[in-house]
Amino acid sequence: MTTLIGLDPTSGPFDRTDDHDFSPRPASLDGAVVALVANGLGEGEIFLDALYDELTKLSDLQAPLKVVKSSVSIPPDPGDWSRLTEEATVAITGFGG
Repeated sequence: MTTLIGLDPTSGPFDRTDDHDFSPRPASLDGAVVALVANGLGEGEIFLDALYDELTKLSDLQAPLKVVKSSVSIPPDPGDWSRLTEEATVAITGFGG
């Protein structure tokens, strides 16, 4: 049996000591472009697809922007990074193992 661990992003802000600014959370995902960033291992991409399907039941989303990285240990390649930062409203990353 597979164990699934869920993380609750509503638990409050983390104490941040760096100077990075983060975009505010959108009030709604209606009309959003959701980026799905998989690391290419295991079944992370399948999980992200299933998660996206569930989100479409709650919000009127545009087509997903899917990125599968070539390795778990590197960021998306420059072309994918440009697409993510220019086209996506929000991004969800998944770690398959």
